[in-house]
Amino acid sequence: MRLCNNTREPLRLRLRYGGPFTKTGLEGYVKYIAVAAQGFSASNVTGESAPFYLGPSECIDLDLEYEVDGKLGEELDMVKYKMIKDGVLSVGGFVFDVVVDENSPSGGGN
Repeated sequence: MRLCNNTREPLRLRLRYGGPFTKTGLEGYVKYIAVAAQGFSASNVTGESAPFYLGPSECIDLDLEYEVDGKLGEELDMVKYKMIKDGVLSVGGFVFDVVVDENSPSGGGN
């Protein structure tokens, strides 16, 4: 994923974990999920990242990190488990937001 500042002002931002947005019934098997970059991250454990700056026209790459509980393979039938491993079936979808930090030079707000 790539995050870019398309404004003419530097932005002070935070990443925020919003939770699952799907109802597959498998979301509970995700033990850890995070969006991370350059020493900061937001996850289902931390909730929100430390603030970071993004200059005008600057972009950063964001990585997705996750850990799925091993019980998934034990508790699901083999067909569904294989579909998940092959990327055909999703365990779930999770929301991450980028919010302008209240102390941002651009005026703050969400």
